Order: sequence, then C-alpha cells, then structure tokens
Amino acid sequence: MLSIMLDIIIILLVGVAPPILSLWMLHRTQAHYRQINSAAISTPILPKLKALPPAEMTCIDGFGYVIGKVSCKYNARSPYIRCAVNPSGPCQDCRHYDSL
Repeated sequence: MLSIMLDIIIILLVGVAPPILSLWMLHRTQAHYRQINSAAISTPILPKLKALPPAEMTCIDGFGYVIGKVSCKYNARSPYIRCAVNPSGPCQDCRHYDSL
C-alpha cells in the first residue's frame, strides 16, 4: 500500500514539475525584459541636438519651423535635420546647394 502511494506521489510530482518550471522561467524572463526596457527608456536614443541660432530657422506655413535654406531642393523641411546631403550645415558653403 505504501509503495502504491509513493508511486502516485512521484507521478503527480513529475506531472506538475514542467508547468511549475515553465511559470518560473516565464517570470524570470519577464523581469529581465522589464529591467532592459526601463534602462532603455531612461537612456536617450537620439543624441542631444545643438542649439541653433534663430537665423537658421525659417517658418513655413503647414510645416512649422525648418532648418536651413528652404530654397534648396535637398532641404528636409524638418526642425531636426537640415538635409540628407549636408545634415549639420551650413547651407551657404555647401557644394550640393541646388535652388528649386
């Protein structure tokens, strides 16, 4: 009788062990990714942009403020990047400057 009960307990433990191990691993993995995400949120992804003088900013209706000369066809019309060819500027000495 004792051996039958011992066999039943062993069978139950073997049957319950994989789900318990799976839940434990899931909890550890989620805690690890929460830690990674909190570190990623606290670190800035983009580098700090240097302050631009107001003379380089132009206001365009529908776009807002943009950097650089808007008359250039390579201008990105963005407040963050000047153009794809010369993103850090300045426009006046750029050899790729091409007016519209």
